[in-house]
Amino acid sequence: MNAKLGSWGKILPFAAAACMPAMLLSAGGGDSIGVEIDPGKKFQKIEYFGASDAWSTQYVGDYWEDFLREKAARLLFSRKFDGAGNPEGIGLSLWRVNLGGGSLEGDESPIKFPWRGARSFIDPESGKIDMARCPGLRYFMEKAKGHGCENFLLFSNTPPIGMTKNSSYHKTEPDFRSNLKEDCYDDFAEYLAEVAKRLSDSGYNIKYISPVNEPSWKWTTDAQEGTPWLNPEIKRLAVELDKSIQKRGLETKIFLPEADSIQNIYGCERFQKDNPNSREDAAFNQLYAFFDPASKDYIGDLKTLARQIGAHSYHTHLKNGQLREVRERAAKEAQKYGVEFHQTEWCFLGFYADPKKLDGFTADWKTKNYADMQTALHMAKIIYADLVFGGARSWSYWVATELRDGICALIDAEGFVEDAKKGREMRPNKLLWALGNYSFFIRPGYDRVSLEGAEDLDGVIASAYASPDGGKIVAVFVNFKHGEVAAKVSLKSSGAKLSGVYKTDDRSDLALVKFSPESGCVELAPRSVTTAVWTVRE
Repeated sequence: MNAKLGSWGKILPFAAAACMPAMLLSAGGGDSIGVEIDPGKKFQKIEYFGASDAWSTQYVGDYWEDFLREKAARLLFSRKFDGAGNPEGIGLSLWRVNLGGGSLEGDESPIKFPWRGARSFIDPESGKIDMARCPGLRYFMEKAKGHGCENFLLFSNTPPIGMTKNSSYHKTEPDFRSNLKEDCYDDFAEYLAEVAKRLSDSGYNIKYISPVNEPSWKWTTDAQEGTPWLNPEIKRLAVELDKSIQKRGLETKIFLPEADSIQNIYGCERFQKDNPNSREDAAFNQLYAFFDPASKDYIGDLKTLARQIGAHSYHTHLKNGQLREVRERAAKEAQKYGVEFHQTEWCFLGFYADPKKLDGFTADWKTKNYADMQTALHMAKIIYADLVFGGARSWSYWVATELRDGICALIDAEGFVEDAKKGREMRPNKLLWALGNYSFFIRPGYDRVSLEGAEDLDGVIASAYASPDGGKIVAVFVNFKHGEVAAKVSLKSSGAKLSGVYKTDDRSDLALVKFSPESGCVELAPRSVTTAVWTVRE
């Protein structure tokens, strides 16, 4: 048949016929679904996809050989295709840069694992800022920029050690109060703003400063940098940081509060029983605390505060019901205050590792396979839920690389056991490539658009996005089924032609697969993440 896509994307007879072979030739038979994409019905605008350089990435940048550092940078940031038409990397569009507290400064403040420590730009001898002190940080910033990464966010887990109450990179008292000295709020704000200015003057687009991280956590472990914050303490710091940013004439915005759970931005269900502080002071219910004029901690009128709220997707994704309920409530509350929701950190934490606790995992899943295809499918579902149910305008993974186990990272940085400063290999895993199914193709400024017919969290889910000029339409499909599925797509856009299909599954890493440009069908392999791209010519 020579029938073509109608001017409003009506499925004509060739579409069903094109889907038929995959269904018939599949060893176990096949399924099919009907999907309708309407680029005219728009939702939120996507700002970026990101990951962070904490902590091993900076360590790798400091010590490892160029060919390994280059490989990591290419995998994370490249927007190019190789000779076979496969993406070289995942094209991250924001790089989260950790401004360390100084946990690698000699023996005075030893961290348990040196590759989980972080330098500060403050010279401990002179007390002055020295931008040459963090070469690994600067290396990956430069590589990100060179590959076309458009945006940078500076985030802090702890103030510099010299500004902390206990002269340490972590808390020793589980009181949920900040470790920042009472007389150092202005000093810390000045430090953050001055580093942002110097990096901006060097040509980096420092879009945000995120001064606090997971403020409701105790942070008494010696394994990483961290401090909790009460809401009044966050307000006090934000007021000082607003002054420091304005004084320097920066376009950088303050980004808050990087809550450890989405629930904390609208309620106080998590950890409240362990927190000795009053409900209104503890780091909960932060949409109200910071954006409601009736709150004593209101800061919504600060000139440099982004009207956004950031939270991490931990603790709210084990079961499909919770996955949807929590994000829909967050979206409703954020809309109430006219605030954008951003998901700013997730990885698969070890204490989730029980297939009985997780919807979608098979009973034979091995609990050490934190970066295999099953985990990648789970992550793809979380991204879908954050973007579709939560209306998130961005999505960021936690650490880009990690030494030793590599269980929480996109890339396993494999060093020598006897000397972690010497690298052996950079091993990308399925999490990297599944994230790339989103991040490589959905660029800053794309709008999420209507996609109907793929909403089964145990079967097939999909979401769609359109470029600002309408010339590209991208759909990301996640197939949880153990058999092939043919997605028969009705696209309401004249002149749309399928121009690429890219698959991540057990055997493929964001690989270009065969497709028919005139077909209305996208074939979904079993247990896979698949991105389909249409080019629109009027």
